[in-house]
Amino acid sequence: MDNFSTANFLSGYGDLLSTTELAQVFRVSKQTVYKELRDGKFGEPIKIGRAYLISKAYIIRKFFDVA
Repeated sequence: MDNFSTANFLSGYGDLLSTTELAQVFRVSKQTVYKELRDGKFGEPIKIGRAYLISKAYIIRKFFDVA
């Protein structure tokens, strides 16, 4: 994806994505997202209570090859 389409692709999401939103973005189950969290694939997520939040900027840089 180029920069423009990546920005549009994630434009409906806030600056922090929940595990449910990540599952939607990557079209995987929430269980897969939790496994990837444990394996460190999403960097250092923010944990609030029992919920994990991952920076949209991190997702764009890491998975969509945008500087």
